[in-house]
Amino acid sequence: MAGTSRSVLRTASAAAVVLLVAAGCGGSARPHSTARALPRELARTWASQADAVATAAAAGNSCRAQQLAGSLRDEIITAEGKIPTRLRQPLLVGVNSLADRIVCKPVAVTPQHPPKHPKAPTAPEPHGHHGHGNDKGKHQ
Repeated sequence: MAGTSRSVLRTASAAAVVLLVAAGCGGSARPHSTARALPRELARTWASQADAVATAAAAGNSCRAQQLAGSLRDEIITAEGKIPTRLRQPLLVGVNSLADRIVCKPVAVTPQHPPKHPKAPTAPEPHGHHGHGNDKGKHQ
């Protein structure tokens, strides 16, 4: 997994950089379809999500990384109209590459059985009383 997580880290880092560069000087008054930059809030949100993917991958949690990358891809696809035309393809290629590289490999958990200890012998009850019945501790 070490090689895979490094690859995912590089891809996620690249995706974050693309998002930050795309943000540029966002907030232009021009319509979104002709704007030259990605709205800053989208860039920040997506960069944060790309970082979360990288963090999960680095921690060896490939299933979580895969889920986060898929969510990021879905959000970018949904917001396609807010992405400047010149940035759509590189952004979609980057996020697709990130999501496609991550393979969920569930961590095998080996059940741990506690060591078996022999039962200690029980001491006989005093006065031959065996604890049966409901005599509330009274001896007959």
